[in-house]
Amino acid sequence: MLKVYLHGNFSISKIVIGCMRMHEWGLNLQQRTDFVEWCIDQGITTFDHADIYGGNHHNEALFGEVLQMKPELREKIEIITKCSICVPNDENPNIKTRYFNTDRDYIFKQVNNSLEKLQCEYIDLLLIHMHDLLVNPKELNGTLKQLKDEGKVKYFGLSNHNPLEFDTLQKYVDVKFVTHQFMLHPLGIENYKNGTMTHCLKEGIHPMFWSPLAGGRIFNPKNAFEENMKNVLESIRQEHHLENIDEVIYKWLLKHSSDPVIVLGTGNRERIKRALNSIGGIQMTREQWYKILTEAGYELW
Repeated sequence: MLKVYLHGNFSISKIVIGCMRMHEWGLNLQQRTDFVEWCIDQGITTFDHADIYGGNHHNEALFGEVLQMKPELREKIEIITKCSICVPNDENPNIKTRYFNTDRDYIFKQVNNSLEKLQCEYIDLLLIHMHDLLVNPKELNGTLKQLKDEGKVKYFGLSNHNPLEFDTLQKYVDVKFVTHQFMLHPLGIENYKNGTMTHCLKEGIHPMFWSPLAGGRIFNPKNAFEENMKNVLESIRQEHHLENIDEVIYKWLLKHSSDPVIVLGTGNRERIKRALNSIGGIQMTREQWYKILTEAGYELW
């Protein structure tokens, strides 16, 4: 399994398991543990969390139970988590509407809660989940430096920021943002249109793509645009004699020279195997790659 080096000797697996819907996978503790061990055996060592996944650290707690059962797994994996999104839930009845928060006290509270639920002593990679328009960049700098100095977080990155937002925060923050996680799939190419992908090349950043299959919409099109895209993907699948169109999508996503990482939000082992098989092997041509891009709505000129 290929590793992607984000900064120095710090690497993550080319395929990352997204744990946003882990609470919906219907796995008991033993099955969750077996799944994590199976992923490690496949070379997938990185697991992506957020404080809000499952509601108020719930999915982090599910994962933490695995580490409690087999603590030796901790040194074999990389844990990513995120914070900054505040949502109404039973644990926070005073929150009435969604908003973003990067205040020092809030970030420390969320990180400490994540560590407790994950039952580990440090987080490998902490991402600021969304751009907070009220962020105080100088305060954020102090917050992240303290988290690093205390050994609670090793590395930092951003999620769902545009290039200007990324550069503005990096100007004030001394620790390097080692990755940028955002949505990208053939039905949603906004991050090609707004320059985010080019920005990753400029900064030497390996991006992480969440929702690579558009939440399954590609397989069950609801309108003409989605139907046309499915037909394009199917034609390329046939040209390369691939098993499923998701393999076409993975090859399309991975062709970019930024050497990106795919976040797979599934516990389905067959789907994971297809993603793994998409690394290397038959390569998509430039013409095929641009065919998908233009079908998605990108204007070349």
